[in-house]
Amino acid sequence: LVAKGPTTRIVITDTSDGRTVSLVEPTVLASFNVWDGPGTFSGPANQQTESTTGFIADWTSGAIAGRRSGLSRFEVQFFVRDRGTGSERLVYVVLYDRDPTTGEGFVYLPGRTDAHFQLNAQSIHRGTGYEGHWFRASPAWQQAIKTLLE
Repeated sequence: LVAKGPTTRIVITDTSDGRTVSLVEPTVLASFNVWDGPGTFSGPANQQTESTTGFIADWTSGAIAGRRSGLSRFEVQFFVRDRGTGSERLVYVVLYDRDPTTGEGFVYLPGRTDAHFQLNAQSIHRGTGYEGHWFRASPAWQQAIKTLLE
C-alpha cells in the first residue's frame, strides 16, 4: 500500500471528449484529501475513529437512489506522493456527473464489478454502503471545479 502521503494532483477527464484538467494548487488539494471520509480512520491504534466528513462527497446526505440522465460525466483521479519513496501514484478514481445548467454534481464510488474498484479498495475500502453508490457532491467540491469545467 502507498503510505498515506498528501494529495499532489487531481485529474478530471471529460468522458465525452477526453478533455482533461488538473488541480495542482496545494491549498485547493488540501480541501479534498482522498484519505478523508468513510472508510478512513484517525487517532491512536486503540482509539481509532472513522471519519464521516471530507473528500468530495456530501456523506451526510446519504446515497441517492436516482439522478437525472443527460448530465456531463467526468472521471476524477487522485494522485498522492508516497511518503516512503517520494514517487507520485494514482490511488483513487471516482466518476463525477454534473448538471451544466445548475452546477449540481454527483459522485459515484466504483463498486465491485466496476473499473477502478480494485485500485480504490487497495487504498481505502469504504464499505458496501458507499462503494457502488452515488452521492451528492459536496458544495465545496462543486465550487472548486466550477470554473475548470465551464
